[in-house]
Amino acid sequence: MEELTYRDLSETELDTLKDMYISSRVNTMTESDLREFVKEIIIDQIKGTVGNAEEKEAWEEIKEHFSQDLGQKILEVKEKCNKNNKVEKKSPDEIEFDRRLDLLKQQEEDQSSKDMW
Repeated sequence: MEELTYRDLSETELDTLKDMYISSRVNTMTESDLREFVKEIIIDQIKGTVGNAEEKEAWEEIKEHFSQDLGQKILEVKEKCNKNNKVEKKSPDEIEFDRRLDLLKQQEEDQSSKDMW
């Protein structure tokens, strides 16, 4: 007998099979499995951002999640990172250079996206 593939199904049939798979998969997972799976998805979604649009979207989700506690969370992050930062502080000239370099990169990205259209 010839092996069936997704091409043997109509779009509706394949979509229905996918729904069945999702329900079956979720129903057979333990709570621990579900938590780990969701954690992986969120990590990919939030930490796997590429470009400004995705970064802005992740930022909006973070802002919405932490809501009124966002300011406090940012202070905690800054304090934690400053404690863990063993590297010497940058001079004002180095900071300005980095800022200008970032602006140039942003302008190049903006220009390349405009050129595509």
